[in-house]
Amino acid sequence: MNIESYDVIYILGNLFMAFVIFKYIHIFYSDCKVNIYLERLAYIGYFLLITFTHIFPKIPLIVMATNLIILFLLTLLYEGKIKKAVLSVAIIYFSLMSIETIVVFLTCLLELNLLAPFDYMSGFGIFTIRILSFVFVLFVQGFKNVKTEYPLPNIYWFSLITVPFGTIVMLFAIFINHSISRSFMFVCMGSAFAINIVTFYLYDKISALLISQMNKRIMEEQNRYYEYQVQMMKSTLSNLRVLQHDFKNKLSPLYGLAKTGKTDELLEQLSELTHMCQISKEYVTSGNSTIDSIINFKLQQAEKQNIKISSDILIPVDLSISIFDIAIILGNLLDNALKAVSNIDDRWIDIKIKHTKGRLIIEINNSYDGIVKKAAFKFLSRKEDQKNHGIGLKSIQAAVHKYDGTMRVTHDEKRFQVKILMYLQSNNLAEINEIFKCTNGKIGTIGEYAEY
Repeated sequence: MNIESYDVIYILGNLFMAFVIFKYIHIFYSDCKVNIYLERLAYIGYFLLITFTHIFPKIPLIVMATNLIILFLLTLLYEGKIKKAVLSVAIIYFSLMSIETIVVFLTCLLELNLLAPFDYMSGFGIFTIRILSFVFVLFVQGFKNVKTEYPLPNIYWFSLITVPFGTIVMLFAIFINHSISRSFMFVCMGSAFAINIVTFYLYDKISALLISQMNKRIMEEQNRYYEYQVQMMKSTLSNLRVLQHDFKNKLSPLYGLAKTGKTDELLEQLSELTHMCQISKEYVTSGNSTIDSIINFKLQQAEKQNIKISSDILIPVDLSISIFDIAIILGNLLDNALKAVSNIDDRWIDIKIKHTKGRLIIEINNSYDGIVKKAAFKFLSRKEDQKNHGIGLKSIQAAVHKYDGTMRVTHDEKRFQVKILMYLQSNNLAEINEIFKCTNGKIGTIGEYAEY
């Protein structure tokens, strides 16, 4: 096969490889920051740059560096953390590189020199590499948990990313050592490929475990709300039975006391009746039992702490939102507000919730001490236990994101405000700015909110 026909096969193979990379990256990411046209243009750019670096320099080290850099830039098109981008690039590149290395080894006898042009001219090998890469991507598409935006703990991330890098270093060391037999080299390459597959599997399983732990914590929190609601119902029924039993006996003396003008005794009897009827302090009675129980549960100690609570809630009895989602959003927002007001004298929390035109708007205002910790335009927690802090915040972000939502934070010297907008039935992003017009203070994004 002459050089011209090989170049044609290689270029067409690279065009197909851009599609394979597209499919592979979408295993890790679901939300793209740009529109579909810019996304496709980026992959065309990937195809052109990779083709250029291979045809002209043909130096393995340059080709490898170019691939890693462009793959990393492609991951930046999608919603996700930098740590996830680095890990996904390592898995994508080194797993596909393992396939390419095995095929090249089986179809040609070459000595590897990272700084010298790589003269591989097998059109069949190029075709085989692309097909096997595509088959491999189809195989790993079943791993769905790697899409999660829940960040890996540092120790897990470091352990996972060490494996693919380590396997490539091992292969280079083997290739440079020309005294090693071909059969042993083939076993090493097969082992390296298997190790990368196992790494992908472990990444998926670790992500699934972290998701399970987060869902478990959310469910435990929700169960607490249900238990509180049941306790309120039991208390109500018990008090009603007592009131029904004693109502006739209590009512007759009241009439006599009122008629004779004995107001002190009358007030004492009325106070006793009021105490009998009182279940517990209820700050919200919107009619939506889920939201009412969450708010009343979280605020049950507010009166003892001299916290002034005001609310304005206008919502239907039923909302098309997961109970777990609304529980984690309201629960964590109120936890943060209660924590903020506990350190000052002027303690107040204002809660506004409104449902209109398929949108749920939540606004929490509270007093605070005026101190806000920020770094790189993000709000930081003031808790001492930074390592274990963040589950609540990440849960809020994940829940809001499910409903194409937006969260903004504003603050001045005395007031801290959080606004959340979620689309429960429709998605009209043009109305976000109108709803979230901020007058004073600085604005944060959904990724910038933390307990203050």
